[in-house]
Amino acid sequence: MKTKIFDISYEGAGVGQVDGKIVFVPKTLPDEEVEICLKKQTNSFAVGEAEKIIKENPHRVKSECPYFVECGGCDFLHCDYEYEKSLKTKILASELAKVGFDGKIEYQPSDKRLFYRNKVKFEIRDNKLGFFKAKSNEFLEVKKCLLASERIENAANLVRNFLQEFGMKEAKSVYIKEFNETVTICFLFEKNVKNWQKIAKKLSFFGNFSVFFAFGKILESDKTQIVCAYNPQILNKTFMGVKAQSSISAFNQINDNVAEKLYNFVVEKARGKRVVNAYSGQGLLTYLLSKECKFVYGIEYQKSAHESAEKLADAQNIKNICGKVEEQLPQILLTDEISCIVLDPAREGCDKAVLKCIVDGKIPEIFYISCNFSTLRRDIVFLRELYDIESVKIFDMFPCTASLETACILRIKSQI
Repeated sequence: MKTKIFDISYEGAGVGQVDGKIVFVPKTLPDEEVEICLKKQTNSFAVGEAEKIIKENPHRVKSECPYFVECGGCDFLHCDYEYEKSLKTKILASELAKVGFDGKIEYQPSDKRLFYRNKVKFEIRDNKLGFFKAKSNEFLEVKKCLLASERIENAANLVRNFLQEFGMKEAKSVYIKEFNETVTICFLFEKNVKNWQKIAKKLSFFGNFSVFFAFGKILESDKTQIVCAYNPQILNKTFMGVKAQSSISAFNQINDNVAEKLYNFVVEKARGKRVVNAYSGQGLLTYLLSKECKFVYGIEYQKSAHESAEKLADAQNIKNICGKVEEQLPQILLTDEISCIVLDPAREGCDKAVLKCIVDGKIPEIFYISCNFSTLRRDIVFLRELYDIESVKIFDMFPCTASLETACILRIKSQI
């Protein structure tokens, strides 16, 4: 059957119509006519797969990745970058229109569209590396990822060779992280492997690399047990002129080029103020803010990330707190007059208790940084009664994907 793609969904799929029902067709672009087969139908929508592009969008390009159609990692490898930027702006504008924002959306592009990721998580199945196919838990072997940095990909090839030679059937996935010139490898096991020391004897295969074993469901959790199985090293990273000691399990922005532009933006906007940096991670942004602000509080729940932040806190106008934002923020607001709060939560967005505390405390400005515009929109709905959206800017942390890093500044409404 045929359909004309007339819009783009928030997940980056083309939107068409068949027999009066909306159909989402991944890997297609607006203004294209496509022949599709239906893969899924519900009462309200359908999902199709493009079998043939009858009429192409003029911005369509041939994907450089052989896994693009099947892999769930990328959404926009089939169009040029300028068109990708316009699509992302359209997606965000559509989402924010639902909360009454119709202003200009600024766009900060990435200097690199490919090979920008400083961290990649590969799934491991049958001693092979790969990702899950789009919208499924079906494994897809991948021999090269075009988003991974060159150092990451070189390390991934080493892991592939190791798995082929020695095997590691207990490993669920592997994280490969870049720390400037150093690359570190961390295998994740769902359960504690009693004989991991026996496995570790084979790790000299990795030469100068450090290799960690993590035992738990996810790496970024205090409940996950982590051991350095081979070649322990201090994980240092110099970023924006700051040398910081890091942790293999702590969160890092995956695109250094765009992260620097984002942090400079936030520091410039917060200059001279008393700030709370909520969900502050390893404390780099908190530290940078302290150089330009009157006082900065950093709040982080993950213990290892908080410990890294404490090693950076060398000034009198900075205080890092280990705890949940919803528990620590009320205490800060009782004792200090805060000018603005920086919110940079995980994809799940902010706990409603955090938003209520901000509203009750009438904090004048909110800098909301989000990698998930759906939860950003949800949280803005709660805040809009007291706050206006002053500005919105996309920082393209994730080129070739439908994901966005959005910086939204909200200012308290004039109290008459």
